[in-house]
Amino acid sequence: MKSMYRIRHGLLCLTTILLSQLSAPAVAAVAQTQTFPAKFSRDESMLLEQVVCGQKYGMALAEIDARAFEANASAANYADVKCRPHARLEGQPLYYVAQCVRSAKQWSCAQAELETLVQLRQRQLVMRPGSLDPKLAYQAVQKISGYGYFQAKSLDAALQSTCNLGQGETPDLIEISCQRWAITVSFWCPASEPKTPCPRVIFMGERP
Repeated sequence: MKSMYRIRHGLLCLTTILLSQLSAPAVAAVAQTQTFPAKFSRDESMLLEQVVCGQKYGMALAEIDARAFEANASAANYADVKCRPHARLEGQPLYYVAQCVRSAKQWSCAQAELETLVQLRQRQLVMRPGSLDPKLAYQAVQKISGYGYFQAKSLDAALQSTCNLGQGETPDLIEISCQRWAITVSFWCPASEPKTPCPRVIFMGERP
């Protein structure tokens, strides 16, 4: 039991440290371990609403998913906080999300990130455009989802929620990270290849 406690305590401490250094998606990846629904007080809810949604964006809280590393825990270890939508993009809501971690009785939250849903052919994909223009990010993801395969790998299968986007090494490149997959898209399309879809997928790899 002591060994299991030390493991869980270590995970919580590591997540708390990373919160001060990484974005919400990166912190969420660290916290991907077996977790359980946890109790969350009204005071805690009001606090995180102000920290994540109210102080900077003037938005109200939409929902909080509070989780703990132990079943039937007396308090949550971390919480995913979602603000109410403040705009719409291609008919889909735009809203802010952040992950917060509790250490002792203190809550710390990562910087809130913009999030939306991308309408694909058979489903909706959760996407965070990051530093990119949300409309450009939306259109790029939606378009490449219909390309089928890249080097015998299914693009549709790789595009699984949540996808985080960012600027590549040059202005024409977009980096897309979706769970286990990394995809690089280029908006530079050679005039000599008019039949090649644009933007082009130029890299796709699965992380171990």
